[in-house]
Amino acid sequence: MTALQARAMGRDLVRRDGQLKVTGTAPFAYEGPLGKPAYCHLLQATIARGRITGIDTDSARAVDGVITVLTPANAERLASTEDKELAVLQSDEIAFRGQIIGAVIAETSEIAGHAAALVRVTYAQEPHDVELSADRADLYKPDKVNPSYPTDTAAGDVAAAMASAPISFEQTYTTAMYHNNPMEPHATTAVWDGSLTMWDSSQGVHSARSTIAKVFGFDNEQVRVICPYVGGGFGSKGTPHAHVVVAVMAARATPGRAVKLALTRQQMFFLAGYRTPTIQKMQLAADRDGRLAAIAIDVVEQTSRIKEFAEQTGMPTRSMYAAPNRRTTHRLAALDVPVPSWMRAPGECPGMFGPEVALDELAEQLGLDPIELRIRNEPSVDPDSGKPWSSRNLVACLREGADRFGWADRDPAPGVRRQGDWLVGTGVAASVYPTYRMPFSTPTLRCERGRYVVEIGAADLGTGTWTTLPQIAADALGVDVDDV
Repeated sequence: MTALQARAMGRDLVRRDGQLKVTGTAPFAYEGPLGKPAYCHLLQATIARGRITGIDTDSARAVDGVITVLTPANAERLASTEDKELAVLQSDEIAFRGQIIGAVIAETSEIAGHAAALVRVTYAQEPHDVELSADRADLYKPDKVNPSYPTDTAAGDVAAAMASAPISFEQTYTTAMYHNNPMEPHATTAVWDGSLTMWDSSQGVHSARSTIAKVFGFDNEQVRVICPYVGGGFGSKGTPHAHVVVAVMAARATPGRAVKLALTRQQMFFLAGYRTPTIQKMQLAADRDGRLAAIAIDVVEQTSRIKEFAEQTGMPTRSMYAAPNRRTTHRLAALDVPVPSWMRAPGECPGMFGPEVALDELAEQLGLDPIELRIRNEPSVDPDSGKPWSSRNLVACLREGADRFGWADRDPAPGVRRQGDWLVGTGVAASVYPTYRMPFSTPTLRCERGRYVVEIGAADLGTGTWTTLPQIAADALGVDVDDV
C-alpha cells in the first residue's frame, strides 16, 4: 500500500460544520423537517424489581391530542428478544428502576409528557439487590470482558513473588459509577411507511441499522439510518438502547407519520448506559531499587441482571509495566440495576486508576521519585503479548512533562501542605490508550458539478470528522481539499 502524500491532511482548516453549529442551525436527530410529527414520551418503572399488576391509561387517553398509549399489553411482539435490554414492552417483569414500561404518543411533546403523568401503574414488588461489594458470595467469572478479551490472565507466581520480595504492597481502590450525559441527549425520529427511516443520534449508522433490523425482523434493506449532527456521545451512542426500539414501535403505530422521541436529562441516567463502579485490589512486589517482581489486579464490578457487560478494567495492568509475575482477574455481580455500557475509554479509564495510585504509594514507600519508578519499569515489548510496540512514547512524555512542570524542584512530601481545609500537593499519573486501526472502509465516490462527492457511513461527534475526512479524500484523490 502506498502511503498518502500529506498535502491536505494536517492543515489547519476552518471546520466545515463550524458556522452551522455556532449559529444554532445545524440539524440534529430531533430536528428534521418532517411535516407535522407526533411526539413520544416514555413511562418508567418506579420500583427496582417485581412485575406490573395493572396499568390504567384511561385518563391519559382522554387527553385531547393523545394518539395512543403503548404498554406491554398492546405493544407489538418483537422478532428477537435475545438482547434483553432491547426487549422493550414484551412482558410485565421489572428488572430495574427506570425501565421503560410504556409510552404516550401525542400531537405535541407537552401533551405527551402531561398524559404520561396521568398513567397509573400498580406493581407486585420483589426484594431487590443493588449493592456492589467485593465479598459477595455470588460473584462470577464472565466468559470474556469487553469486547472479547480473556477474562483472566496469569504469568509466573504472584503469590510467591509477594512473599519473597524485599518490598510488597497491597491496597484496594474503588472508582465510582459515571453516567453518559452528552450535551445532546439521545434522540430518535422515526417514520414507517412499509420501510423504516430513522434520524438517530448515533455513533454508528451501520450497527444501528443491523441491530434494529434484527429486533424487528426486517431485512437490512428495509431500514435506513440517517445520522445528522451529533452533540456528543462518549461511547453511549455506539449501540442502540431501549428508547430507539420504542421510537420504532411508535412509528409503526402511526404509519406514514414521523414520531420524535428524545430522552429527558433525567431519563439519561437509566437508559443510556453508564460506566460500572469498580473495586480494584492491587498487589505490587519490588526490589529496593523499585524494579517490579510482580503486578496484579483483581477487579470486581457490577452488571445488570438482564444483560451482561463486563468492563475490561484489568487491561491496562496487562501491558503498562514490566514484571515477570503477573495476574489480572475480573468478577461480576449481577444486580437489579440498569445496563452498563461503553463510556469514553471503557476499561482504560477506570483501569488506569488502581495501578497508577498503587505505583505512587509504592514510590513513597521506597523513597523513590514516582516518575523514575515508572521509567525503571518501562517494558521493551508488550508484556501481555510479547509483541513489539507500534508506538509507545510514555518515557519521553513523562520526562517532557517533568521538565515543563519543574518537577525536580517540587516538595515531594505528601499530605503536609494545606490551604484552609484543602490538602495541596503535586502528583503524577500515566495513561495510555491502544492504537486501533480498521483494515478498510468503503465509501461511495462520484464527481458532481466539478467537485468530488465522497459518502461514508461515519458520524461526527463534534470532533471534526466532517472536516478531516475531506482532507483524507483530497490526498487520496490528489486534488485540493476545496474540490471535495
